[in-house]
Amino acid sequence: MKPWGRLVIGALCLVGISACSQVQGYLDVVSDKGISKSYVQELKRWTRSQKAYSRFETKAHIEATLRSHDFNRSYVEEYSRIYQLNTDERKKMEVTLTAAASEFTEFIFYAYVPNKMENDFDRRGSVWSIFLVNGKGEKIAPIEVKRLDPVTPVVAEFFPYINPYYGVAYRLLFSQQLKDGHGDGPLKLVFTSVIGKVDLAFERQ
Repeated sequence: MKPWGRLVIGALCLVGISACSQVQGYLDVVSDKGISKSYVQELKRWTRSQKAYSRFETKAHIEATLRSHDFNRSYVEEYSRIYQLNTDERKKMEVTLTAAASEFTEFIFYAYVPNKMENDFDRRGSVWSIFLVNGKGEKIAPIEVKRLDPVTPVVAEFFPYINPYYGVAYRLLFSQQLKDGHGDGPLKLVFTSVIGKVDLAFERQ
């Protein structure tokens, strides 16, 4: 299988996560790994980060990236550059990602929770509740929360903020049909529990 083929499959099953407050710090790191600054800046544009505190202690730190059309376009460009894809290979990758984006609104998020037993976003009966609030204020449940395990070398290179030794990365899907009812306001991704609450606002695609 072509390298881009493995990535596309991984991109649809895995994905990346980043923190706005930290992406700038990755610029020097990724420059040594071959990732361009233009890609990192696009990653920063579509990533939000927030911590939940209790009595000055961090109870949870969540970083999430919205895989928008613009982000996916930058992703394809960067991967094509690094792996020197030809026109046909790049086109196939674009078609695959576009098809997925037409069916789902996808987020990739990375969560650090000091108590690892509480980092259970993908489990039935999780301590966490996840939902999306659209521009009309409507609350929408995800159709899938999937843990990304293992974190592949490609994902680690393209999303260098993921640290599988401390936290867990997840793929989060919402039905693409929701886009018809987004309204004019931003999308708000909410994670809430007895541990704390994290609200992440994203611009519309």
